[in-house]
Amino acid sequence: MKHLTRNTRGEPRQRTWNAVAVLATVMAVAAMCSAQAMQKGISVELAPTSSAVPVPEADRQGALIVTVTDTGKLYLGITSVAPDALTEQLKEQVSRRTQSLYIKADARAPYASVVKVLDEARTAGVASVTLLTTQPKSAQAGTVLPEGIEIEMARRSQAATE
Repeated sequence: MKHLTRNTRGEPRQRTWNAVAVLATVMAVAAMCSAQAMQKGISVELAPTSSAVPVPEADRQGALIVTVTDTGKLYLGITSVAPDALTEQLKEQVSRRTQSLYIKADARAPYASVVKVLDEARTAGVASVTLLTTQPKSAQAGTVLPEGIEIEMARRSQAATE
C-alpha cells in the first residue's frame, strides 16, 4: 500500500493533484478573461453563410434584437413577444433610439415567421435590418463576434398602404 500513497519522487500524491487543480483553475480564469463577454440572449442555431460581415454592434448593450426560434416563437431581447404585438414594441424601441434591428433566426425557423418579423419591422419604421448568421470558418480562440447580412428595407408606397 505504501506505493499508492506516494509518487515516484517520494512526495505524497495529494500535492500532485493540488498542483493540477491550481493549474486548471488558472487556465480557466485566463480563458474567461480573454473571451468576449456575450450579452444574454436566446440561443438559436444560426444559418451558415459565406458572405456575412462582422457586426459587433449586435452584441452591444441595448442592441435591438428579435429572435425567431426553431418553432417560430418570437423574442424581443430576452422577452417573449406575440407576433401581433411586435410592431408596437418595435415602434417604442425605435422611437427611443435610432439604430439597426438585428434578426437572430434559427436555421430551422419557419420562413413565414421570419417574413412576419420583416413586415412588422417595416411597419414600425425600422430603416436598417441585419440578419445574423454564422460562418463555416473557425473563429479565433476565445472570441465570438456576431456576423450578419444587412437587408435593405423597401419603402411601402402610398397606394399599397391604402
